Amino acid sequence: MKKPAGIMIVLLLMLVFAAAGSAQEAETYSTYEGRVLTVEILEPQPFAEEGWENQLVTVKLLSGPDKGREVQILHTLTGHPYFDLRVREGQRVILQADESGPAIDYFLADLARTRPLLAITALFILLVMLIGGRQGVKAILSLVGMGVVIVTMILPLILRGFNPIVVTVGLCSLLTGLFILFVTGPTKKTAAAIAGTVGGLLAAGLLALAVGKASFLTGLSSGEAQMLSFMDTPIDFQGLLFSGIIVGALGAILDVGISIASAMEQIKEADPETDFTTLFTRGILVGRDMIATMSNTLILAYVGSSLPLLLLFQVSSTSWKEVFNLDMVASEVVRAMAGSIGLTLAIPITALVSAFLFVHAEHKSKHLSH
Repeated sequence: MKKPAGIMIVLLLMLVFAAAGSAQEAETYSTYEGRVLTVEILEPQPFAEEGWENQLVTVKLLSGPDKGREVQILHTLTGHPYFDLRVREGQRVILQADESGPAIDYFLADLARTRPLLAITALFILLVMLIGGRQGVKAILSLVGMGVVIVTMILPLILRGFNPIVVTVGLCSLLTGLFILFVTGPTKKTAAAIAGTVGGLLAAGLLALAVGKASFLTGLSSGEAQMLSFMDTPIDFQGLLFSGIIVGALGAILDVGISIASAMEQIKEADPETDFTTLFTRGILVGRDMIATMSNTLILAYVGSSLPLLLLFQVSSTSWKEVFNLDMVASEVVRAMAGSIGLTLAIPITALVSAFLFVHAEHKSKHLSH
């Protein structure tokens, strides 16, 4: 029990160090943190665009070679809420440094959001560890490991031109097995949870592939994918879309697999004499209560992220038939449906494997003789 856990921790640490190294190699420009001291509004310049505002922002550098130095930056606001970076005194900002000239020139790049993000992440980790105990610690390590593998293995392989579906399904299935083993140990429950999760994952991937190709989805509906298409990368964008569908559904399918396997293990312990059919039926009944909530969670998550797009269609009075026929909307529909079907199929697969593993041989033969 301790040996697999120790091996997993060592593997996670190695992946973290690999990710840090690759991130440093990929950095092509320097960014530093600073704190805004003053913001002075300047008089409009001749021939300036109407509605534009020029500011002279004084920033104290908090990192980098000029740490502690105060620099003045000419900052322009265009009146557009998305592109404008409105700063105020005392605010932390990210500065981009141009080191190509004899002196370093600094520009306002973004607001510093690290502290609140670290705070809410720390709160999440603390609550999981306090409430989950040892299992919570394992869950955090598993989550970190999955994130590191996505960044250091899945993304680089896709960028090199490998098939995104094969890479994602293969690595996610392997990692799912390793992480469930790490969290629950080498038990029958673990085997059942792995079988259900991998089965649901494969079902979601195959459905996304079949329906996506039949719907002629391009994978280029998002702005990020369109930007990637202009770069010199041998990416299969349709496969990238299906890969994203698989990763997005993985968490929900994993939750279903472990929950059903755990519930059936408890049922078996409470009634050791139960037979195969009874145990399988009880597992399905437990799963039915999960289908509605998990499917709603998955679908509403996609709908929630698409609310601005839906509002845009509503305001423009576009017919819903035209809306659903659009590539970007069809992609989200396939994403939500394939993921929901994958987690739904994970229930009978997990229940079937659990019943097979938990019921003793004599109970199986006794049932079959009847």
